[in-house]
Amino acid sequence: AGIVGSYNGLLSYGIKTNKFSLKHANLCLDSKEMFMQLNNLILDKEKIVVTGSGKVALGVVETLNFARIKEVSKEEFMREKFNEPVFVRLDVLDYNIRKDSIKSSKQDFYLNPEAYMSDLYRYIKLADIFIAGHYYSLGSPVLLTREDLRDVKLKVIADISCDINGPIASTLRSSTVADPIYGYNKKSMKEDDFLHDDAIVVMAVDNLPCELPNDSSRDFGEQLI
Repeated sequence: AGIVGSYNGLLSYGIKTNKFSLKHANLCLDSKEMFMQLNNLILDKEKIVVTGSGKVALGVVETLNFARIKEVSKEEFMREKFNEPVFVRLDVLDYNIRKDSIKSSKQDFYLNPEAYMSDLYRYIKLADIFIAGHYYSLGSPVLLTREDLRDVKLKVIADISCDINGPIASTLRSSTVADPIYGYNKKSMKEDDFLHDDAIVVMAVDNLPCELPNDSSRDFGEQLI
């Protein structure tokens, strides 16, 4: 899911900006052919935010590494300007903070999610692409509200987690392999043509491994064995 979802995010950015064109993942024979498509990327100084630290996020990083996009630290992402595309990977406590002065920890967050609030916006406002590879459970903070998305420069949100009406306001519905993207108008807060100037492209396919059935079947089978 992470490998294909991040690829779809880059593909969506090419469609939105008209900078480059990639073959859809489900039209590729396997991941090797899909990764070869990344040679067609034409990026400049884009900033990419990745959330998550599990297998999905590792898949995202694998794709971004194949695309030769540099990983930077949180501090570098926030403060520096780059002459190349970069991405930052955020873990759960990087974008969720306690509402009080009590020391935070992952265990505390898991036990008391209502005591936290999202701090993701400060990263997202600097980003061109957001790839959501986190796990979200009910009761956790909403990560990006409609108000947060009103003034961002984001072009693409690749919501691999795909929680409908959940932590990311732009994920209005799931999309399909055949029709993987739709637009979220950040002014009207409704679905719109993804090429509209005020629209963020949303990729929210909820069965991403099906786009590479050969690789997915082999991988899942090996894990079961």
